[in-house]
Amino acid sequence: MLDIISVLLNNLDTGKGHMPSSILYNEGWLVRVIMYWFSKNKAIEHPLAFQPGTDWFSEGLLSSKFLPQYHGDELAESYTHADGIIGDIAVRKAGKADVFLVGPFKQFIVLEAKLFSKLSSGTTRIPGYNQVARSIACMASVISNGRCPVEGFDMLGFYVLAPEKEIESEPTFYAFMEKESVYRTVLSRVELYKDRSNYLEKRKWFEEYFEPILKKIDLLLISWEEVLFDIKHYDNETGQKLGRFYSRCLAVNKPL
Repeated sequence: MLDIISVLLNNLDTGKGHMPSSILYNEGWLVRVIMYWFSKNKAIEHPLAFQPGTDWFSEGLLSSKFLPQYHGDELAESYTHADGIIGDIAVRKAGKADVFLVGPFKQFIVLEAKLFSKLSSGTTRIPGYNQVARSIACMASVISNGRCPVEGFDMLGFYVLAPEKEIESEPTFYAFMEKESVYRTVLSRVELYKDRSNYLEKRKWFEEYFEPILKKIDLLLISWEEVLFDIKHYDNETGQKLGRFYSRCLAVNKPL
């Protein structure tokens, strides 16, 4: 079946495609190819560099500290999909692709990939709970679930990858990535539980895990152009191919 799938995808550039080109040319595949390249080129200095023994996964699920307590829970949220995860990770074999951490707990990086879409400003039930705050809170949930020592991480990061022009023109990219904004947003989320029996447990999690993680984590806005430039420096052939793929992604997904 893989040979048939390969033919169908190759036909996307021949004018004989039987599906939208965006099936292949999108930020999801772009970030996967880039993570794959960095996983094979570990001996370089870069925010996306892999530490020895680490792995990567795309579309993994990150647990939330605010899962439903009962059916119809108005404060609840589901697991968060991560476009990319790099680090000391494993994926559960059963059920959905939920990610957990494994020793030595040295690296945990979550990537959010964008082309022309904005960072979400909130969820359906919690309008002000933006995508950055939610993702970092879910990282804190994964770390606390595994009882991982926060001080032991060498690389802890949440990175947003987007076109350079989008980063510069969309103010929420910078606003949501400010640590003070993340702190206030997640604290407000916890305070919604002040009338519930598990409020003190959530406050304890916030103080013992979320706050130390927020102090330690690197929040970076990285342009695709910057990443491709860096890859070309080490591997010009792959960098050129990635550049062409990126240009096609932009052309296919550019808003009308």
